[in-house]
Amino acid sequence: MKTLPLISDLKLELPPLNRMALDELYHFLQYLQFKHDLDLEVVLEVLEDEMDGFDAEVAQQESGGIPLAKLKQELGLE
Repeated sequence: MKTLPLISDLKLELPPLNRMALDELYHFLQYLQFKHDLDLEVVLEVLEDEMDGFDAEVAQQESGGIPLAKLKQELGLE
């Protein structure tokens, strides 16, 4: 088996993805991180932030949901 030289930095730009595609990408990168002992924590954190944004939008659309600003106020965070 021939090994290639290591690549120091790799930049990947993706088009906007839906929540399901983000999930699949996230789990694939976790697999790569585990299988090949890679440090992909920064990338995984960015994907988590994107998924959190999707989840927040969905939560706000659910009946009985309250706006984030109101929740912060009720918790005394503002």
